[in-house]
Amino acid sequence: MAAWLDVVCIISVGALVIFSNKKGIFNIKGLSNNGLVITRILSTLPLTVLLYCLRECDEQRSQNELNELEQEFDLLGVVPEKVWKTIRQIEVGFVLNINSRHPEVLVDSAASQVRFVGNTQGPDRWYCVTGSQELSRNHYWEVEVGEKSSWAIGVVTKEIKEKNIISESTDDEFWIIRLCRGKKLEAVQSSTVTELQKSPKKVGVYLKGNLLSFYDVETRQRIHNFHIECSGPLFAVFSPGSRDKGPLILKAKGF
Repeated sequence: MAAWLDVVCIISVGALVIFSNKKGIFNIKGLSNNGLVITRILSTLPLTVLLYCLRECDEQRSQNELNELEQEFDLLGVVPEKVWKTIRQIEVGFVLNINSRHPEVLVDSAASQVRFVGNTQGPDRWYCVTGSQELSRNHYWEVEVGEKSSWAIGVVTKEIKEKNIISESTDDEFWIIRLCRGKKLEAVQSSTVTELQKSPKKVGVYLKGNLLSFYDVETRQRIHNFHIECSGPLFAVFSPGSRDKGPLILKAKGF
């Protein structure tokens, strides 16, 4: 029993373990992070258990490496391809909250396109539709904005979900990026506005814990990060803006 505990301890801290079965004895040599060395394990510990432990160790190490890569490259603003593939594996589609969409927002029958159908003259208006389900804190989705001159996407609270409009009110909580009049790309957190650079054609949105990140899907370049302090339910939001009638194109699910 003690031998089993030693092996699990050594492997769990990432030791490199080499073993062989000779005369009923597993000979193991491995150096743990705290300097312990195991040299012999009785054959009562099955080989399959050892292999399982080693595999778990490899998977944990691989995940740690991915996390380190993600942090390192995020500082540079570009996600490495290996990390990008891992993020996109959790990509989800949405069931849109059709019944409570704004009247001037049209969602097509497949729930994959969102359009503005009102008057395109006048000030920018951010009528919207949201996902019907609360976001988990490990969520990724993509929205194709194409050549649209006006759009807004991101995350909002339940209050905006019920109003179906992203206002400039400081009482509402939202975290979005938006394109205004085809020229100005902005990151907006309630009343705080930050001007951004080049407009993407397809945006990846990644909510991980309290970090909300937007990426240019074509280049894997980070557009902007928000740190969200809100502990209440959050919902994905899609606004086609009010400057054109082109669609936002998204992946729908179960409509």
